[in-house]
Amino acid sequence: MSDWYELIGQTPVRIQGDILEAAMKFETMDRRVAETAVLGMCNVSTIFLGLDHAFGGGPPLLFESMTFWHGEGGYEQERCSTWLQAQTQHARMCAEVARPAAVLAYIGRCFSDTWDHAKSDLRDRWRELRGIELTGIEKTMHDLQNRIYDREDW
Repeated sequence: MSDWYELIGQTPVRIQGDILEAAMKFETMDRRVAETAVLGMCNVSTIFLGLDHAFGGGPPLLFESMTFWHGEGGYEQERCSTWLQAQTQHARMCAEVARPAAVLAYIGRCFSDTWDHAKSDLRDRWRELRGIELTGIEKTMHDLQNRIYDREDW
């Protein structure tokens, strides 16, 4: 029995036929339930997954909501079974990330990352000024940290 589903309207239906044909449909179907920008700092996205993420352990988990704080990957994640549950879950996640505690936690993570980068950079510059050569692995780590830091969307 297949763990793959397709959406007919807002109703997930188990795929009975050729999985390759279903995969081609999946590529073109609109899977988005909702997407919301919250406070200009976070996006909440809810989509239809197409694959049962319960993997046979209970009701099928076919919808997923995730928060994407700017500069970070997906942070919070929840899954559910129906379109209606997904809409409710989406609204709940939007309300959650708008709470002052969630915003402050995000700001704290940003500050911590920036502080860690500044400490590392200061340590490397101090060693450079004193004429202490960085090891190969330290140079590689320094370059990697700078690439990550420079890539972040502020």
